[in-house]
Formats: sequence, structure tokens, C-alpha cells
Amino acid sequence: MNQRRKFLKTAGQLTFALSLAPVGCKYMRVISADSRIAPRKVNRAAVLWYSQTGYTRRTGRLLARTMEKAGVKTLSGEVREINPQELADFDLLIVGSPVFYYDAPEFVRNWIESLPKLNGTLVASFVTFGGPEGNQHNAACSILDGLAERGGIPLGLETFMNMAAYPLSWSEDSVSDNVWHARHLPDEATYERIRAYARHLLAAAEQGRGVEYSKKLTMRELVTFINPIWWTKLSISNHSIDAEKCIACGLCEAKCPVHAIDLSKLSIDTQACVLCFGCLNNCPACAVHMEAGGKTLIGYQEFMKIKNLSIIEPAEL
Repeated sequence: MNQRRKFLKTAGQLTFALSLAPVGCKYMRVISADSRIAPRKVNRAAVLWYSQTGYTRRTGRLLARTMEKAGVKTLSGEVREINPQELADFDLLIVGSPVFYYDAPEFVRNWIESLPKLNGTLVASFVTFGGPEGNQHNAACSILDGLAERGGIPLGLETFMNMAAYPLSWSEDSVSDNVWHARHLPDEATYERIRAYARHLLAAAEQGRGVEYSKKLTMRELVTFINPIWWTKLSISNHSIDAEKCIACGLCEAKCPVHAIDLSKLSIDTQACVLCFGCLNNCPACAVHMEAGGKTLIGYQEFMKIKNLSIIEPAEL
């Protein structure tokens, strides 16, 4: 009976998503850089990101470090720590995030909308993703679309795969193939692609070479129209903070992108929660409790310990 309900639910979602295909096609437009831009040297670049378990932060830091080695003065950090008004005088603005339910996170897109007019600033995007297929190209397009709408000139977009950090994909005694097959990522080959992307952006600017890009009409792109966060929340219960385990480090509160956690009250606003799993994934005391289908979930840090996994850092960091 449960399997039948699951099938009917999935079939309903897909049918609804497919019915939106004409709507989705409207957004599959081609965006191109202004071909009239003069070649320019990048003297100041800002590399900003939203990162949940560290993959996107690592990528952003390596992009910034590679540009610094090329003589570019670089500002880097979390988007939530940067005042958008500080970004008016940069030659290049790069924004990155994880793929979040098959798209760039809404709060990242909202942050981009808060930027001042970019007035021809060169812009680029990147996303990190667990995979193998998470609609990552379209997620990178979403970020670049937002930057272009603020008046930025698109210079590039790129995607970098890592091991997924999605707690619904694992438990103490099992792990999905998609997660396990990517447990070695990012690796040195990933880091070399990141360095190459930084060098490509600088070269493209000097050559006056923008990028032409468009979203792809994929099943996962269609799924973004049916609020996958809401559907996922239907399987989640007992999202709370265990007062006996909590060490009041404040990490869960700091990681929450929508300020849904009040550590002084040990409370979580589950309505505001966007189910990023940042609180569960990063709590060092395993004090954040969450269940799916009646089973207690374990976070990323705990999963890495149980499976004896670690990430090899790039030499520059």
C-alpha cells in the first residue's frame, strides 16, 4: 500500500510538471554577453558564495587564491557576510552556491536581487553539486541570469561535482550509490578544473570574450515548478534541538540561511525552514534531531566519521 501511494504521488508530480512544459520553455532563452564590450584587465574581483558543508566555500576560496596569484586584488567570503553595496567598484563578480533542490537557492537569488546596479560589471557563476545529475547547469544559469538582470555582463559559468551532502541519501547502515561513487570528490582533478576556470575568466575578460548560454529543458527543471522543498517536508518530522546534547556553539543558528533557529529558546521554525539540512549537517554535538519516514537522520559530519571519509584539500588552502 505504501509503495502504491508513493507511486501515485510521484506520478502526480511528474504529470503536473510535464503540464508546465510550455511555461518552462519560455525560460529556456539564450543569454549572451554584449559583443561590443572592450577587452579589459581584471584588477579587482569579488568571489562570493553560500556554502552549507564546505564544498562551495572550498571552491570559492580556490578561485580567489588562483586569481590572487595572477595579481588580481580579491575579496572573498559568504554572501550573507558581504554588504551588497560594497560590490559596486569591482571589475568581476563571481557568485557560487550548491545546487539546492535542482536550482540555485532562493535566498541566494534574493541576495542577488538586492545588489546595486552592476552597470557593465563582468559576472560569472559556479555551482557545486552531488550527482550525477542535479540540474546543475540550469542552477548555474539561474545565478548568472540574476547577475545579468542587475546589469552584469556574463563572462562564464561552471559546475563542480562533489560527494552529495543530502542526509536523505544515507543512514548508519546504508548509503545510496550516487553518494558512495562520488566519495572521493572533490579530488585534484576537480581542483585543477577550478584553477582553470579562474584563469579562463581572466583571459576571457582580457580578450573581450563573453559567454552565450541557455537553460536546458530537463525533467528536473520542470520539477522546480512544483516546490520540491514542500514535497520533501512531507516526509520530515520531529525537527528539533536536543537540549541535553546542545553545547550552545551557535553553529546551527549561524548556518541557517533563513534565520529559522533561535538558539536562546532551542527552537526551530519549521514553517520558515527551507530544509537545507545545514543545522543537522554541521552540529558538532549531534544535537539537531530530524526524522524521515520514522528513521532518525544523521548529518554530514557524523556520516563522514562513521564511514571514515575525509576531503583532500588543495595545496593552496
